[in-house]
Amino acid sequence: MNKKTWLPVILALAVVFGGIFGGKMYANHRAAVAEAHRGFPPMTVSTAIAADEPWSPYAHAVGSLEAVRGTEITAQIAGNVTQIAFHSGQRVHKGELLVQLDNSTQLAQLHADQAKLQLTDTTLARTRKLYAAHAASQSDLQSAEAGFAGAQAVVEGDHATLAKLAISAPFSGTVGIREVSLGQYVSPGTSVVNLQTYDPMLLDFTLPQSTLSEIATGKTVQFTVNAYPGKEFKGVITAIGSQVNPATRNIALQARLDNAGGQLRPGMYGDVQLSIGYALHGVVVPNTAVSYNTYGDYIYVVTPEADHTLIAHERVVQVEDQRDGSVLLATGVKAGETVVTAGQEKLRDGAAVVVNNSVQP
Repeated sequence: MNKKTWLPVILALAVVFGGIFGGKMYANHRAAVAEAHRGFPPMTVSTAIAADEPWSPYAHAVGSLEAVRGTEITAQIAGNVTQIAFHSGQRVHKGELLVQLDNSTQLAQLHADQAKLQLTDTTLARTRKLYAAHAASQSDLQSAEAGFAGAQAVVEGDHATLAKLAISAPFSGTVGIREVSLGQYVSPGTSVVNLQTYDPMLLDFTLPQSTLSEIATGKTVQFTVNAYPGKEFKGVITAIGSQVNPATRNIALQARLDNAGGQLRPGMYGDVQLSIGYALHGVVVPNTAVSYNTYGDYIYVVTPEADHTLIAHERVVQVEDQRDGSVLLATGVKAGETVVTAGQEKLRDGAAVVVNNSVQP
C-alpha cells in the first residue's frame, strides 16, 4: 500500500478520535461549570449563644480528708477479753466502756492493798497520838507517814491498772469495725477498734507558691468528691503552712469542712476549688466552640443573610481562661452572638449552615 492510500485513513482516524476526546473534554467542562454555579450544600451544626457572665478565677488542687480527732484504740495491758460493750459503726461518747479485759487478779490485789492501806492509816493515827504525848520519836512518826504514803500509792497504782483493763473511748465519735473477739487474749499494742470524729472534717491540700498572696485564713473553699457527683462541700481555710516545700514549691493549707450529715470519711480525696485574684470580664462560650491550632484559636460565628440563609464566619479569638466546660474569651466574639459548638470541623469561612441543636456535644 503506498502513501496515497495511507493518508486518507490516517486523516479519518484523527477526525474520529479527535471528536471523541473533544466531546469528553467539553462534557467535563460543562459539568465543572454547573457544579461551580450550584455551590456546596449547607452543613448541619449545633450552636450556642455567647454570654456575658461573671467569671472569678479559681485555683484547683487535689485534697484529702482527715478527722479532726481520730485514733486506733489499742490494748495497753495484756489480758483476755471478757466483755465487748460496743457494736461496729456505733456512735460512742467520751469515757464510754468499749472492751473489758480480765481484771480478776487485779481486783484481788486491790482488796489486799486496800487492807494494807487501812492498817497503815491506823498505825499513822496511833503514832501521831504517841508523838503528841512524847511517847514516840520523830523517826517513828516519819516511818508511819512513809508507810501510809507508800500503801496509798500502791492502791492508786491498782486503780490505774484496772482503768487500763477497762478500755474506754478517749473522745466522742464513731467506732469502726471491731478487731477483737470475746475470750481473745490480747497483748499490749493489739488493735481493738478505730475511733473517728466525723464532724467537722479537716481538708489538706497544697497550692503553688504563686498563689500565696491570694490566700488567707477564713477564705471559702469548695470540695467535691466522686462519691457524691454534683454535690459541693463548703469549708474555710483554717491554717497555712509555715514554709514552702523546697522540692515542689507548694504551700500546704488546711481547711475545715462541715460534715453534719456524716457523708465524708477520713482518707477520701477529691477536687478543691478556691477563688483567687480579682473577677475577670469577657464573653463566655462552651469550650467545644473553640478550635485550637498553632496559628491561633478561632471560632465560627453564625449570622443570617438577607435571604434568611445562615452563614458561618471564622473569627480569631483570644482565650483568657477556661474551666468546667466553659471558656472565657478576651476578644473575637460579642455577647449575644451565635457560635458553632459542633460540626465546625467540616466548615470553611463563609459556608452555609443549618442549625440542629437537638444533639449537643
